[in-house]
Amino acid sequence: MTPARLATPLIVSLSVALAIRLFVAVAFPNYYAPDEIFQYIEQAHRLVFGQGYVPWEFQVGLRSWLIPLLLAGPMALAHWLSPAPAAGLMLIRILLCLASLPIVFCATKWGKRFHGSTGAWIAGLVTALWPDLWLMAPHPLEEALSTDILIPAIYLVEASRGQKNLMHVAWAGFLLGLTFALREQLAPAVAVAGIFLCGRNGKRWLLAIPLAALPVLCAGLLDWYSWGEMFRSFWMNIYLNIILGISNHYFDSAPPSYYALNLLYDWLWSALFIAWFAWLGARKLPVAGLAAVVTIAVHCCIAHKELRFIFPAMALLVPLAGVGVAGICANRTKLQKNLLTAALLSGPFMSPLLYMRLPWQDSASRLYTELAATHPCVVSIQTWDRGFLPILPVFDAPTRFTGDETSQADAIIAAVNTTSIPPGFTRQSCAAESWIPFKQRKPDVCYWTRPVSSCPAGKITPFVLVYPPAAKAFIIRDRLTD
Repeated sequence: MTPARLATPLIVSLSVALAIRLFVAVAFPNYYAPDEIFQYIEQAHRLVFGQGYVPWEFQVGLRSWLIPLLLAGPMALAHWLSPAPAAGLMLIRILLCLASLPIVFCATKWGKRFHGSTGAWIAGLVTALWPDLWLMAPHPLEEALSTDILIPAIYLVEASRGQKNLMHVAWAGFLLGLTFALREQLAPAVAVAGIFLCGRNGKRWLLAIPLAALPVLCAGLLDWYSWGEMFRSFWMNIYLNIILGISNHYFDSAPPSYYALNLLYDWLWSALFIAWFAWLGARKLPVAGLAAVVTIAVHCCIAHKELRFIFPAMALLVPLAGVGVAGICANRTKLQKNLLTAALLSGPFMSPLLYMRLPWQDSASRLYTELAATHPCVVSIQTWDRGFLPILPVFDAPTRFTGDETSQADAIIAAVNTTSIPPGFTRQSCAAESWIPFKQRKPDVCYWTRPVSSCPAGKITPFVLVYPPAAKAFIIRDRLTD
């Protein structure tokens, strides 16, 4: 295929992917997981606005400051242009949508490489349209960010096989190291890609290892600057969550069948098609296929499971399936091509999980954003659960948060008829939890406000979420925000 003929499916696939992602980012200001709010956005908010919620992970040095620092740049730029934190949050979402496009680019190029124009169109559009990919794109989670790096890295690994050009080796090595720095749980997939990249070629190892070590070393130095110890976030994560078992005891554990059952729920009948087509694609792209399998296998052995943990594998399986179905479609009619592609795509678009995730935390986001526009001094949060989390980064610097205490609060968020609201408060707005698909709910969470002349400087009981007792022995001074 000539470059001009490739340009059409590539441009169309990237345009479709970007349009869907931007629409979702703007129309559904939702949140995918609690970590997105408390571990990343809120910590970037602390760097820019000087105050914010501090989760236990950032009190013991379990998390790296790498992702919050990446988010703080666009947040600070937006804050310079507009005092409202919402502008920075939206800019982050838009930039993350752009950062996810290399996945579609790689899929289109893979399709073209093996099946010409048909492959470029099918692999590119399947990847652009796949719901899991555009749902995750606007969210600053380490699973999403590491995937945005891992897929191009594996693309370069596949491209470098049998080639003498060491430029691909250099870039692939650096990107694999950056993938590990963003999410250490991807170490097995990174190792698989690294072995395929270098093989028995000593010159490749000598080039790739130092470049892979560079971003890892930078992450270690960032830990030293912020926590006072090199690589503290790397080993503390393993020690507290795996050896002491904090994640199992406080954040649930699941059997090894968890991911298989959830993928069936997520993809419905398309799970069978994607397994078959991805296997066909993996025969042509063995590095991508093996990296996906290893990622799922490793996470099946970890007790605490969430579907987003294997998102890098899902983002590999979709392009592989696109390449696989393109191979079957090579000598078929246009109607047969459309039917096969529809069979692959229809499952995730019919899944209840899609319609649960799309508005996930959306009502909470809108209620908290409305309250934040009133610039309250002290907000008492009387209710929260996984369906209605506190969206604290939408507030500016003067606002403080407390839990059960209402005596000093000038705003209260509570479930209807579950909390005694003190005299002087007026109910302003209500919202319904958004986590149950296809079910209408009455507004059941509201906020109340009362007039206040100025923000008091007195102490309040800080708002807290889960704080595992086993972690308290490891509290450490945060030198980055002091």
